[in-house]
Amino acid sequence: MKIYSDEALSRALFALAEQRMQAAGNTFYCSEAVFAVMAAVAPDHVSYELLKPLENRDFLHAVYLTLLQRPIDQAAAQNWESQLSLPSSQFQTTLLNSVLRSQEYRNNPMPLLDCPLPLESQTPQLTIHVVNNGLPDRLVRIYQKLPRSLQKLAKKIAGKE
Repeated sequence: MKIYSDEALSRALFALAEQRMQAAGNTFYCSEAVFAVMAAVAPDHVSYELLKPLENRDFLHAVYLTLLQRPIDQAAAQNWESQLSLPSSQFQTTLLNSVLRSQEYRNNPMPLLDCPLPLESQTPQLTIHVVNNGLPDRLVRIYQKLPRSLQKLAKKIAGKE
């Protein structure tokens, strides 16, 4: 029995998919490097360390496929074409900030972890209004500073949700 590494299995799957696409008269929508990143990405987050070594063009495609969970459309590809010659860290920062600010990303966020680049906040800013029904101001301020998950828990405990 032959044992395959994850990388070897990813390459074999890519070769098979590419052959089938060519046989159907189409071109595969990503490179082998991008396919390897897609195969290695966790279902609930993306590690920047997987994306970092990619060339700018592959990085662009991988970001769309992993963070936006779709292939890049023709208009977006043309829009980014002029910036592909930027130094990789500058291109990656610009692209990631653009994607993380997009409404499309905010509608279906896929967390990006381990990214040392200067990115704007990935987490949408939540505006929470607390109606004070006799609660002390100090307690209201503490509630407002809690993460959203703990706020939901506090509401459940208080019987408000």
